[in-house]
Amino acid sequence: MLGKEAIIHFFEGKGIRNIFHLPGIHTLPLNDAFIRSNIQIIVGRHESNIAFMADGYSRSTGRPGVVLVSPGPGLGNVVTASMEAHNDDVPLLIIFIDAERKDAAKGVLHGLQEPEAIFTGISKSSFVVSGQTDLFTKLESAYRETMSGRPGPVIVSVPFGCLDKEVACASHRFVAHGGGSLDMRPMEKALHGKKKPVIIGGKGLMRAETRKLLGRLCREAGIPFLTTTSGKGVMSEDNPFVFGNVITKGVARDILRSADIAVALGTRLREVDAKRRGVRFGWLVHIDTDSRWLEKNYRTEVAVAADPNEAAGALYGILKGMRFSWDMEELNMRRLKEQEELQRNHEGFRIARCLRRLIPGNAVTVWDLSLIGYWAEYYFPVFEQRSFLTPRGISPIFYAFPASIGAKLGNPELPCICITGDGSFAPVAAELATIMKYGVPVVILVYNNGSFGVLEDYMRKRYGVQSTMDLHTPDFPALAGSYGIKAKRAENIDELEGIFLNDVHWDEPYLVEFRYPAFAPPWEQPGSVP
Repeated sequence: MLGKEAIIHFFEGKGIRNIFHLPGIHTLPLNDAFIRSNIQIIVGRHESNIAFMADGYSRSTGRPGVVLVSPGPGLGNVVTASMEAHNDDVPLLIIFIDAERKDAAKGVLHGLQEPEAIFTGISKSSFVVSGQTDLFTKLESAYRETMSGRPGPVIVSVPFGCLDKEVACASHRFVAHGGGSLDMRPMEKALHGKKKPVIIGGKGLMRAETRKLLGRLCREAGIPFLTTTSGKGVMSEDNPFVFGNVITKGVARDILRSADIAVALGTRLREVDAKRRGVRFGWLVHIDTDSRWLEKNYRTEVAVAADPNEAAGALYGILKGMRFSWDMEELNMRRLKEQEELQRNHEGFRIARCLRRLIPGNAVTVWDLSLIGYWAEYYFPVFEQRSFLTPRGISPIFYAFPASIGAKLGNPELPCICITGDGSFAPVAAELATIMKYGVPVVILVYNNGSFGVLEDYMRKRYGVQSTMDLHTPDFPALAGSYGIKAKRAENIDELEGIFLNDVHWDEPYLVEFRYPAFAPPWEQPGSVP
């Protein structure tokens, strides 16, 4: 079997059906072999974009996203996506077809001495295939590494010279070793005698069985449940015991103040995600996949590195049959009043709730870091797991549109929408060609306030200057039309609603430009912090 055929055989054996790719001279042998495979190769317009496509595919499916690029600049262009994946626990398999290492010092095309070293600190690990004998074993090891423990990106260098040569095709047999038993006695001791526990769920709980188990526990025992931003959708927010994002003020903040113990499962509780947002705890039990983020930002009574889903099962066993002293009816009445006040006083809240009414409840929504995206992070109710994607690893912009392409390809049966801004959409707009080429029916909402809105707000309020973050934007509907994509513009919320109700169809690409002035971000509510 030739090396290029062995790579395809490996992918097909793993059930991989989509690979995100930008070709180069070094990848052409593989491009030839892919023609005869059942794998769909999605060719994008920039390596950063295809890597974010793989990210969106992975977040929305729970499976590794696969990226295939050429060496040199092709590999260098996926650095930002690898940073994001590494800092948000997203499994990516990034494969580059390498120039011959022995000739790198001679100045060969795209030749670098140790190109994988670029990814030190922003990937889990890297694997360098030495030649024809270790291709299968290195690919297998790399694939397993993306998902083992804390997921993340893994880099694989495959030498160009082995693609058209015979390779050893016997795959190494790996034996899985089970972990030790989880000792939950410290958590049981910490919970003993507590009257008002609260559970905070992060993205590490994205399993259907965990949702059912914790849902039953919270419902029967009367325990409030809060999520992190990455954990939105762990539990459906139409449940009366789910009180939204832990970073919100009002009722969520009061729950944290009143709780005599908080149990945080499957969340890192990073400074940028929690402490910076004003989240404070009294007694805290923190359980996460490994010890990397334990006891970094909060003093804990119990800190355990373990599978958070296994810990959720143990928590159910500890608390099953108990009933706690929270008045859920009173909390929900207060939440309703809080939402009514937000609806009256904050445009961002009104827009986020309008979008919730317009977007199907099972849709995958992908958000850039725009003013609307921030309000959604706080107040957009999410009902399904893996349906709210936003890049909070290193917080890049230019993410949502390419990631939505990957999310739709990974979930072809579900509606998918990208909510982006004028500043974050323009640099990736070339991928409009990609959704037309491959028939990917993504709906795109471009919020156009003619500026980097959040930064403009900071400049005006911190430094007393205006219009330093203005943007000159194109006619977005005309731009979409040039690619053959239907599009309309809305200039107020009523027009936005009308377009979604009358013109948007979820089985075809559609672009909506929402041209609307900037408004205050959610952290400018009294008591909130950015």
